[in-house]
Amino acid sequence: MAEGERQPSPDSSEETTPATQNFIIPKKEIHTVPDMGKWKRSQMKTGPFAEHSNQLWNISAVPSWAKVNQGLIRMYKAECLEKFPVIQHFKFGSLLPIHPVKSG
Repeated sequence: MAEGERQPSPDSSEETTPATQNFIIPKKEIHTVPDMGKWKRSQMKTGPFAEHSNQLWNISAVPSWAKVNQGLIRMYKAECLEKFPVIQHFKFGSLLPIHPVKSG
């Protein structure tokens, strides 16, 4: 057995399962858990903001929040609601009725 694991007692007739075993993490392994803050900072994008976040850069040039809101709603409709693989999982009913488009 590896260091830090408990061995079942020889007089125990019960079969141990992972749900009933107590797992002990050795102290030397506790300090090997990566610092998530340091990892996240290392994953941040660098360089000119306009190059790595083009859409955010474009939004910053919009003159009002109302236009930003309209644009984001229009993008959400086009990218999410109008895509069949997404909309097929919606539960339509009395609160959210579906109105089929009539051809003609």
